[in-house]
Amino acid sequence: MDVAEPTLVQALRSHRGEVTCVDASIARMVTGGGDRTIRLWRWRAGAGWEEAAAAPAAHRYGITAARFAPTGVLIASGGVDGNLRVWCGRSLAARRLLSAPSAVAVRALCWAAEGARLLAGHDDGSLCVWNVSRGALLSRLTAHEGALHAVSVLARGALLLTTCTHGVLKVFDLAEVCTSGLDGSMVALEWRDGVHDLGALCADATEDGTLCATGGHDARVCVWRAVREGGVWSVRGAGVLEGHTAAVTSLRWASPLLASGSLDRTARLWSSAEGACLRVVHAHPRYLTSVVLAPDNAYLITGSNDKSIRMWSLGSFSLSDELEPACETLSHFALGDLEGIGPVEEEGPEEESPARAEECGDAQLVATVPLAHAGAVNCIAVSGRRLATASSDGSVKIFRWEEETSELVEEHVLEGHQYPVLAVDFGAAGQLLLSAGLDGCAYVWDVETGVMLRSLCVPSGSGEGGETGGGGVRGARVSPHRPPLLLLATDDGLAPLWSLASSDPAPRHVYTGHSEAVTCCAWSADGRLLATGAASGELRLHTPPPAALTLHHDSHAHDLGVQSCDFASPAAILELPQDGYFLATGGNDSLLKLWLIRLNEDGDRAEVRLVRQVEAHGGGVSCVRWGGAGALVSAGADRWARVWRGAGLEAHAAAEGSGAGGALAAALFADLLAVGSLGGALAVWRVPPPAARAEDDCTAPRFWGLAGVTRWLHEYVIHPPGALMTHEEKTVLMRRAQDLALTGAQLLDVPVDELLDDLGYGEAAPEDGQECSKQELERAETRARLRAELDWLRTDTTLLPSAAAPHRLRCPLTHRVLREPARAPDGFTYERAAIVQWFIAAGAVSPVSGRRMRSVLVSPNYSLRDQLRTFIQENSSV
Repeated sequence: MDVAEPTLVQALRSHRGEVTCVDASIARMVTGGGDRTIRLWRWRAGAGWEEAAAAPAAHRYGITAARFAPTGVLIASGGVDGNLRVWCGRSLAARRLLSAPSAVAVRALCWAAEGARLLAGHDDGSLCVWNVSRGALLSRLTAHEGALHAVSVLARGALLLTTCTHGVLKVFDLAEVCTSGLDGSMVALEWRDGVHDLGALCADATEDGTLCATGGHDARVCVWRAVREGGVWSVRGAGVLEGHTAAVTSLRWASPLLASGSLDRTARLWSSAEGACLRVVHAHPRYLTSVVLAPDNAYLITGSNDKSIRMWSLGSFSLSDELEPACETLSHFALGDLEGIGPVEEEGPEEESPARAEECGDAQLVATVPLAHAGAVNCIAVSGRRLATASSDGSVKIFRWEEETSELVEEHVLEGHQYPVLAVDFGAAGQLLLSAGLDGCAYVWDVETGVMLRSLCVPSGSGEGGETGGGGVRGARVSPHRPPLLLLATDDGLAPLWSLASSDPAPRHVYTGHSEAVTCCAWSADGRLLATGAASGELRLHTPPPAALTLHHDSHAHDLGVQSCDFASPAAILELPQDGYFLATGGNDSLLKLWLIRLNEDGDRAEVRLVRQVEAHGGGVSCVRWGGAGALVSAGADRWARVWRGAGLEAHAAAEGSGAGGALAAALFADLLAVGSLGGALAVWRVPPPAARAEDDCTAPRFWGLAGVTRWLHEYVIHPPGALMTHEEKTVLMRRAQDLALTGAQLLDVPVDELLDDLGYGEAAPEDGQECSKQELERAETRARLRAELDWLRTDTTLLPSAAAPHRLRCPLTHRVLREPARAPDGFTYERAAIVQWFIAAGAVSPVSGRRMRSVLVSPNYSLRDQLRTFIQENSSV
């Protein structure tokens, strides 16, 4: 292949630090730098790249990676702060903030599953996989011992290739990686040592995933090929490209060319087929950090440590050329038929799109009180729609949540403590409030009037065995008994208990034995058990008076101390056995632990077993509290509050602490999450219900679970126009799919005849001349449709040049040939993956007309899909 001598088209200089990453999609370009800024550029014929938007503080520290999604609708960025952010690809509006517990610097980003999954490689060798739509961390894999700088997807999404700074290359099954969970362990399909001397720095794969290249400190580019034999994918070496004189820092494919950038200040263009260097571009006076190659090989973009970005023509391309393809908008409207097209609403000037506010995971910020307190919010308690907060400013406040206006209304300011208040808890069905602080006092308040009803104080020497009392109080909880029992956790290693049935100022009982300060306490929902945790790491379980027994003592429940504990209600978790309790604890070791406790019939012995632990935060866990439907919230020193579900502690959502200092306290009420910060701010986030997370939102077939396969069967086999299946046949087919636990990977990899047989449609068609019953004809029609749909799933439309396709068969968002045409409520037809990501980026707004839509539901465009199939069959030789 002949490539013309590269010529400089344009040079840009806008970052204050080095340009660390560059990517381009059609007529847009994104750049990131060490100055923490991410910039979006648009191409204008005659003028070149012009800055369209900028995010000056996109990350807390420098930006290390930025990539467009395959559709070009979304942008992902990663930084030294360990966080990922997802942005709108047209406006650079922030849409998702993704932060894994204890995450270190991001070094590599890779989109997968048509943009539904985002993979990040970190400095500690870990790989994190995110569900972009939900903002959920799906899995966290300890992939390498060295820093993970190179991540690529091969074999049409079947394989994941990773390489690290130790020079180790590994190949994984990507679908298994995405479902491996947060335990961090998985066996690689392939493992190669010494791939790059001194380590690998970058990787990139072709669009179809047949080829991948890795570059490293040894100045070499290694090419790898994905091969399938006997139904099994593997990766083989396909050559080594040598020519650079220093480390290779960036790679980018645009078949048949491969571009590389290096510390030797040059970019090189390679022919993978010939294994030869076609051109050397002396691009910058300092080393290169990134390269981008146009899909049609028309231009090359380079980014450098010299703070500049340069664009090079590889042929006839010039500044006057247009990059945005001309789009005949109306050719995409009402394609196929008009059925199902819904009306759109005019966008009012005051209306906000549902996706306009940045979301942290699934949680969406709905209200903030920036100055709820003048000091840190140390604890939050909830009862119905009321919230109580304890603060270091010495005050306690009661708020009421107004659902109609989505705001917190302050009802009472309770003043009585002389030092920071560390704990609050509601009792007596929300009628009473207990508060306690470092002044060694606890107060009982009437919630309706805000009047103090009683004061409690542990007198000196009240402990057994000579322990002294009167120290600060760290925790305070109200029991479910009638009348309630009040339990405190004190700095003196004591846990005194009072009964509201008695007016005696002395505690009814004092639990002793902790060697250091008691930092937290909790009651079980039935009042049969209470727990205390200490700064020494001890966890103790007790029974209330009159027996007041200590049933269990674990001296090493958490290294560095137990910070918080809470019992789940019996109805909160379906897996809870009879006479069993779940206790959640959080500690300074950053761990969240779930303990299963079972009492004997007499209630005087307890069996305690640790059933689950997760690294919940990048620092100490300061708060754990159960909510409804098996939801558990934790807050930590890493500025985040995280919501977990079920006995498996599955990560459900995350929310960042509002204001300075991040999250210190959190509590769940209904579908809302209240988060208090070190700076005194209070924020309320809306958390989606569990059902919303159960849906299979991935459009890439290989990543479908049973829910995705079920949707596919419903849309394309059972309910397409002209389908003749009876209700009984539909039921049997769906039951077979469920019994097989059918996945998208099986639809792609298992032989078609075997799949048809498993689904009950494997028998041969009747011979010619043989009469068939109506039922046999209907089954034959269903069998043919199933086979056709399975064949279509396995068709690679990326091999067909977009220029060869009629305009109506291209997506108006991506300008590429459609694969799964989906009609939106605005009447236009898009690639399903592209329009789903558009709703993340811009909300329910038509990308073509700019008008607001009443729904974000899309449906298959069967007629256009048939036209697409016919066109591909007629042009299969292209």
